[in-house]
Formats: sequence, structure tokens, C-alpha cells
Amino acid sequence: MKAFVRNTCMVLTILFQVVVISHSAQSQPDDRWQSGSSQSLRGEVLTLYCFTETKANRWTPDEKRVMLQALQQAQEWLMGQAGNWQVGLQFEAKDLLGGEVWEVDDIPTGTGSGAERVDWIRKATQQAGYRNAKNAYQKLSKQYGQSNMHVLIFAKADGISYAMRYAHGMNKKKYQLEGVLVYQRYDNGAEMPVPAIIAHEILHTSGAWDLYATYAQTREKQAKAMELYPDDIMLRVGHDLNSLKADKLTAWLVGWNPVEESQFEWFRPEDFKK
Repeated sequence: MKAFVRNTCMVLTILFQVVVISHSAQSQPDDRWQSGSSQSLRGEVLTLYCFTETKANRWTPDEKRVMLQALQQAQEWLMGQAGNWQVGLQFEAKDLLGGEVWEVDDIPTGTGSGAERVDWIRKATQQAGYRNAKNAYQKLSKQYGQSNMHVLIFAKADGISYAMRYAHGMNKKKYQLEGVLVYQRYDNGAEMPVPAIIAHEILHTSGAWDLYATYAQTREKQAKAMELYPDDIMLRVGHDLNSLKADKLTAWLVGWNPVEESQFEWFRPEDFKK
């Protein structure tokens, strides 16, 4: 066991000698995950939001207002971060359901297990009158003259929020239109930093990887991220957005940083396999 640890350390010493791989315009990994509706966080991006609730647990007008304010704060932070990398970014937000609140029988708690429901976007688009996610993406792109978009569903429930992404080879009718499910509170009922959570999940839709330990990310990589990117929003979230940033790796993944470094690929989590 001791010999294995020593050998691992030697490998890491070599691995994290930073080497610039490319200064080209390609500023995202060229893999199957760059295929869905949320292409990159640059230029004009359309956020289609909606609210979902159960009969026993409904949104109040004030609660909805708070969540929309959090969305605005998240988008302003993302625009500022893009600007730090000399990238222009603007958001337009539209209510997918035209003001209607979507009532469902049940909203399962998200636990961060990787086994959560991934049909929320398709179901939301069907609620809006589209056949499926692909049909919605095609028609919404034509309606708004915008092909770079994602859906954000505010769920009146407790849970760990998560993104639903599309990769080449997946079913386009079900998953091409990408998006996120944002809960009102954490799965233990605690208050959560909603603006940071929204920004974190929107970054996921454009390719950012989790840098903290999850079902798909190792504690070894989290420890290295804490050393290299301690304030990255994909590593940690908090109530003070100004204390967080999109560091070099995250900025490269979402198309802001054009400079790939040798250690970036090492952080790829299991749920973003090439």
C-alpha cells in the first residue's frame, strides 16, 4: 500500500506540470457532450423558465419573485465572469408556460445520487404544447431566432438541484433541449444559496464539470481542485457570489478560456465520459 501511494504521488507530480496545449479558438473539449441546445455561454443565450408544484405544496407569488431574482443575480454573475475572460454574454429570460404554474402529482427529492429523474425537460415542453424536447427546441429556435438555450425548472420541493444534459448518441426527442431542475431548499430542508446554485447548474449545461466529490467525481480530484481552483463555483457554492469565480478549467469547459492546459482532462468525471 505504501509503495502504491509513493508511485501515485510520482505520477501526479508529472501530471501537474502545466503545459499549454492549444491557443486555438477551440476552447471546449471536442467530445460528444458539445451536442445539445446549450452550446456555449457566449453571445446571446435564452433561458426558458417555469415553475412546478404539487397540490399540497404550492408556490406563493413572493416565493416565485425570490426565485426569479435569484435567476437574475446568477445571470449577472455569469455575464461578469464571461467578461473577465473578454467574452460577451447576454441572457434573455422567457416563461416557457406563459405564466402558468405546472402542477404535478409528485416532485421526488434530488439526493445527488445520479439516479434522479431526467425527463423533466421533456415533460415541461409537453406541458407547453410541444411533442417532445427535440420538437420544442426546433420550434423555439425558430420563434426566438436563437439556437443557444436551456430550460430552468423551479421545483417547489426540497432536494439537491441538478442539470440534464444531452450528448451525441442519446435520444434527441427526449434530451436535446438541455436544462436544470432547481429546488427551493436543500434535501434536508436547509436554506440554500439559490443564485450560486443556478449559476453552477447553468454552467453544467454548457459543459462544466463538478470539481467536488460526487458519485462520479473522486475525492482525490476534489483535493487537487481545492489546491488549484479553490474559489471555483464548480467546487463550492455560497451566499457570497463575489467570493466565487469560474477559474481556468471551468472557463475552458464553457468556451471562455481558449488555453487548454495539460491537467484539465484529468479532472473529467465519470458522468462526462467521452
